[in-house]
Formats: sequence, structure tokens, C-alpha cells
Amino acid sequence: MRVSHFLIASAMTVMFLACAGSGEHVKKGTETKTDSATESLTTEGKTTEEFSTLPESDESAEAVVAQKMTELKQRLAMNGVPEEWFDEQIRHESFQVHSRIARYFQKAAEKQVDYDKERDREWYFARLGVEAKIEKGKTFIEAHKPIFDRAEAKHGIHKELIAAIVGIETNFADRHQRGNFYAFNTLVSQYIFTKRKKFAIREITALYKFSKKTGHPPQYFTSSYAGAIGWGQFIPSSLLAFFIDSNGIHEDTDPFSLEDTIFSVENYLYRHNLSGNNIYDRDARYKAVFAYNHSDIYVTAVLYIYEGLRDYFRPAKPEESVSPPEDAAKSTGESVLPTP
Repeated sequence: MRVSHFLIASAMTVMFLACAGSGEHVKKGTETKTDSATESLTTEGKTTEEFSTLPESDESAEAVVAQKMTELKQRLAMNGVPEEWFDEQIRHESFQVHSRIARYFQKAAEKQVDYDKERDREWYFARLGVEAKIEKGKTFIEAHKPIFDRAEAKHGIHKELIAAIVGIETNFADRHQRGNFYAFNTLVSQYIFTKRKKFAIREITALYKFSKKTGHPPQYFTSSYAGAIGWGQFIPSSLLAFFIDSNGIHEDTDPFSLEDTIFSVENYLYRHNLSGNNIYDRDARYKAVFAYNHSDIYVTAVLYIYEGLRDYFRPAKPEESVSPPEDAAKSTGESVLPTP
């Protein structure tokens, strides 16, 4: 093991072990605080998360964490992430690890409904304030109508659907939901303390590339516990693949720009086969939103808000009326959730 590797890893494990007994997160610097309601996750984020246990003795735990840090650094280097860049982030005053990161995944609202079956649609809608989001969405669209009109004109994807996603993700770009983690910190923590190692490597690699592309330092990207960034809650790999600047200026791309977010959500849906040609097809809408977040209850909530906003801005003709998800399921005799 290189001396530099050992020193960095040891410094981090000392911080971890110092507070592990008290049950507190390891902290270094000031933590950004928000009260985020929900998080965008990939399929990996929606499966049952297991804790990555460490030995009980301090010396053994320190050795395991040091090994994982060195391993992570080496695997990132194989992906083209310079070791110097990794070292710089570890030394930054904002760096901290979250030893209880797996607990956030266990408590995810979508997981409680879709997988654990502990909660139902009514609980989820109440927790996220879905009805209130319809009302807030009306003023949100009106306040930013020129931007929404430009985005909708690109491929015919309704502005109400774009707004519904931003509404669920960050309560219509509420500044209090900018993110209470740093993306780098939570992704490193996921590598060390959960089974999400492949995900963490992929996303830290993407974070490095997106940081270089935009000129923003990694510490600019506050995130959810899962590492989702910005008003649209894109994970770093999705930022690279789907996030765009509204004016086509790549160097000016910013996930905390509302205008860029609106155009990027539209771009994501379009790249997942939704357009003006099939926007009235409920199945096409469902599949595109499901690609955004692999959760059936999430999609149900987004489409419910979309339908509420759509009815307000463009009252549906009788032949275009859309039934709420549960009513639609009753009329077809099918469940809105997939068969296990």
C-alpha cells in the first residue's frame, strides 16, 4: 500500500471511529441542510439495501475502511479518475462520510410502498402533499410559462408533465430542497457502508467528468442521500447523458438552473420515447416517467399531478378524459402495479 493511500484512508477512518460509538455522522465542515421530501433513484436504489457491517474492534474496523478507501481509489483510477483528484476531494474541508447511509435507503417512501408493502397510496400522497402540489404547480407554470412553452415546443411533451416531475422531486425547485449531502461524500459512503459499490464507482466517475465539463468543483453539487443532484434530481451519470443547457452552451450547463432543468427533464422524457406523437397514450407516459424513477407509486403520483395541472390549463375533452390510477385499474380489472 502506498504511504499516501494509507495516510488518507487512516485519517478518514479515525474520524469515522471517533464518532461511531455516539451514532453520529462523521462531520467535517458545515453541512448543508434541507428538508427534501423524496429522492430520485435508479433501479439499484429501489431494491432492498443491506448494511455493510464492520468488525466490532476499532483496529479491525479501521483496517477494513482503509482497505475499502484504497480499493475505491484504485478502481476509480481504472475508470480514468486521477488519483490526485480523489485525494483533493478527501482533503477538502467539506468531506465527511455517512456511516448510517444505508438507513436512508431503508426508509425511502417509495420502498415502503412498492417493495415492503408497509404503506399505501393514500399514505404516500399525504406524505408528499400531492394535492397541494397541484395547486403550487399552477402558479409555478404560470410564473415560468415562456420557458415551459419553449420546452414543450421542442417535441410536444406537455409542460404539465415536466412540471409534475420537478414538483415531486424538489417541490418545484424549492431552495430548501437543494440537497443535504454533498454528492461526492454520499457516493463514497455508499461504497464503504452499503452494497452499492458498482453504482458508487460509476457515479463518482460521472461526477468527476461532469465537474470537468461544467467547470464546477465537486463541492458545488449538493445532493440527496442517493447522490441525485439539482432541481430535477439527476444522478451524475444521468447528468452526463441527459442534462442539457437550454441554449445549447455545454459549458453553461447547471443542474441548479431552473431553465436548464426544465429542458433537461423534457430531454430525458423524449430520449425515453415520449413525444407529441404519443403523449396522449397513458402507457407511453407511464413508461417514460418510470424510466425517470423506477417506482410505480412515484409514477402514479407524477401522473396524478400532471392530470390535475392538465385539467386546469387545458380542460380535457370528453374523449380525452383520464381516470385516476385506481379508477383506471378498476375499469380494466388490472392492478396499476406490476405482478410480483
